Amino acid sequence: MNLILLLALLVGTQIGLSDGLILPTLVAEHGQGSFLAVYTLLKLLFILPVLQAELVAGRLYRVTPFEFSFFILNKTWARVFFSILLTAVILVMAINLFNTSWALMFGIDGLQGELLSLKPLDQNLYWFAQSQDISRIMIFVVAQGILLIMLGGLAWRAIAAIFLTVVPMVALFIVLSLPNIGRMLYSMEWPPLAWDDLLVAMQHALTSSMAGLLIWYVVGTNLSDRLPTGRVIIAVQSFDVLYGMAMLAISWQWISAYGIVNLDVGTLLRALTASLADTVQLPFPVAVWLFFTALVGIVSSLPLLLLVTQERHNSGQQWLLIGTVALVMALSGVLVYSHDPDSPLIWYGKPVYDYVQQLSQGLIIPFITAAIALWVGWVVWPNRVLQQVNPHGGVRYFLWRLVLKFVVPLVLGLVFVRAAASLIAVDLYQVLVFLCAFLLIFRLYSWVKQRALFPKI
Repeated sequence: MNLILLLALLVGTQIGLSDGLILPTLVAEHGQGSFLAVYTLLKLLFILPVLQAELVAGRLYRVTPFEFSFFILNKTWARVFFSILLTAVILVMAINLFNTSWALMFGIDGLQGELLSLKPLDQNLYWFAQSQDISRIMIFVVAQGILLIMLGGLAWRAIAAIFLTVVPMVALFIVLSLPNIGRMLYSMEWPPLAWDDLLVAMQHALTSSMAGLLIWYVVGTNLSDRLPTGRVIIAVQSFDVLYGMAMLAISWQWISAYGIVNLDVGTLLRALTASLADTVQLPFPVAVWLFFTALVGIVSSLPLLLLVTQERHNSGQQWLLIGTVALVMALSGVLVYSHDPDSPLIWYGKPVYDYVQQLSQGLIIPFITAAIALWVGWVVWPNRVLQQVNPHGGVRYFLWRLVLKFVVPLVLGLVFVRAAASLIAVDLYQVLVFLCAFLLIFRLYSWVKQRALFPKI
């Protein structure tokens, strides 16, 4: 595969709505510059061995997950694993379609000037009207679903062509934003971070790379063994970090002026609307932010199609694609109807959206990622991995394997436990105590059983 095409595809799996909508809220709430520094470090160092492990696995087996589960290995556990992977794809794409629909709706209104000079009362009426306009949101959901089915039949060619167009535009935006990034970093506070802040940084570094964590294996099946994957991954991750900082440099102005520490995506967009209350013409940086939010949102679901679109023409290829997108659209519809706090689809005081997000980003994706890391780190013969990663061996390979075998599973376990705790309404320490007690009871049971079956004289 050509290196430029590879970079375009890999960058396309990394950039997403989280860079413009979620990262600013986390930076404002969890330590500003200190949080951003830790997040950047984790993106460049912690995610590196995980993504590289997926490329290695793809190169070794040279088949897609669907082919591996149903045609190559043909075992029950492989099919179960593929079902879990497909579930993650459906959940992630449903969230993408829902969030992108709001981004498109907000971006179109903003670029058309409908957000200008809105007073506080008018802003509240605008948000109420948009939240009640279910049909408009669903139109965007359905339109995206149709687009995904159309492009899914073209697979690599269509997705590569789109990213070869989009990525240079994003790169130019990053270059022009470098002075603003410097000024933003200078104006930020750099306080010490609490343990919870570090966990949030770990989870966001993971979830912001979630599309790559899901499909880099598929990309690896088409890679030559001679490509410098380590350098490619560092370049791709650096691109993603800089894009997030470029978007943050624009939104940081109205976030700081809004004066609220605890933000969410809705509050971020309200802060943007409030910043336009006394303007009669849309500022150019805001227009750029709106444009890239909508554009990146549209293309963020495309890489996931590679998991359900096979290059080899299997008999179930078309139905797998159509069925997956249909389920994605159905779940997106559920999210659309459940986003309102007064919706009947509220469960234990939380919208269904919160559960879908935690289930996909906090439970299923860390589980899949940890499984691949453990497989490459512990099961695959070390010499086969060495040939893929660093043919000359040495300290770099030792550190890479050490992180993949021990550090990555530990961090992913913490993210998993934190998400599970939020779903069952208990705190992290209660979950840890429960796990320790469970392991102790299991060990005692094993010991008693062994003594009962094989008593020593």
